[in-house]
Amino acid sequence: MFTLRIALFVHKYSIFAPMGKLNIVVGKSKDETLTEELKRSGLPVVLYGIGLIADTTRIFLQEKGIRVSCRVVDDKYLDPAAHHADSDHILSISQLQKEFSAYNLLLCFFGGYKNDLQPYRQLFPGARMIDFLSSIYEGGALQSMESSYVLAHKPAFDSVYELLEDSLSQDSMEAYINAKINKDASYLFPFVRRPQYFSEIDQVPALKLHQNEVFVNCGAFTGDTIKDFLEVTSCHFDKIYACEPDSANLQKLTRFIQSAGIAERTEIVPKCISDKAGTVNFLNQGSMLSHKTEAPGPGVVAMQADTIDNILNSRPASLIVMDVEGNELKALEGARKTILAHQPLLALAAYHKKDDLPVLTSFLKNLLPAYRFYFRVHKPMAIDAVLYASTRNEPVPA
Repeated sequence: MFTLRIALFVHKYSIFAPMGKLNIVVGKSKDETLTEELKRSGLPVVLYGIGLIADTTRIFLQEKGIRVSCRVVDDKYLDPAAHHADSDHILSISQLQKEFSAYNLLLCFFGGYKNDLQPYRQLFPGARMIDFLSSIYEGGALQSMESSYVLAHKPAFDSVYELLEDSLSQDSMEAYINAKINKDASYLFPFVRRPQYFSEIDQVPALKLHQNEVFVNCGAFTGDTIKDFLEVTSCHFDKIYACEPDSANLQKLTRFIQSAGIAERTEIVPKCISDKAGTVNFLNQGSMLSHKTEAPGPGVVAMQADTIDNILNSRPASLIVMDVEGNELKALEGARKTILAHQPLLALAAYHKKDDLPVLTSFLKNLLPAYRFYFRVHKPMAIDAVLYASTRNEPVPA
């Protein structure tokens, strides 16, 4: 049918490593090349942004031996009182121009992840280099992916590629793998679709939502996915199960559900979703990076885990969204009965582990052969890549 083709970032020291129809360029990653240039230039490094991407970028650079001189925000957003305790010096753009005549600028917000950087060159005339880092989130719950790994597991990745139902899925998968192994987010830019999980409801019949969905949101965070769900359904749904173990996130989630006026139709589940009930170690970070962990340590608390099958107790589910920081396979194993009985539309985070795509697809195809698969990328970075499985528009067994 189809074979996965990979056209990758070509570096002057790259070596083509053909292997059948799967061709990978083995060379230095874009991020590695960029960090070497930052070190070589000797100019101050400035981060444009003060959010999570900037925080993570600073840590990434620190581990590479690169010091961040300051962060910069638009003049209208500078609030010295709000940021006085930050570990980095924060300047407005106007202040930056006065303090530094020349510097290197890293864009640290998703809007800056694009090919056309000309507007930033006009905004920052002192910037000698303007770029972005692509692999800052790798480590912890997010594994890296090397070209050697993809080559060694070519048949498994080809099998996923062949199962995908449309060309956008195949193109998006190629772009995602290219971005991962080359640490170059620009491969993803033409294929990003928003909003996450619901971008294709009017484009792909198999992903269309109904007026009476029973929505199980695993990793509900502070309600961001539920908010998008309410917008695309105009609040027409039967029930939401909002599963979120992190205590700080849970407080914000509860407030959101109450303010949205959906509390009577929403059940909050303050548990980790896994393959069995019990107690697990959980890194309670109060962010989207909170996750189950094997070892105790700072910020790690004992948390109750449970299965979707137990939580629903034979009640139906028509839509299940999972982003549980790499625990998706175990969460699916704990939802076997629900999947077989109700064939829910699934939207699964497939970017935490390097084998997520082949492992999750294989599990579901063996469990329910009627599932058809789609793949989308929802951020201009190799995160928030989602595997969809659907039986909609297929006869449902009596």
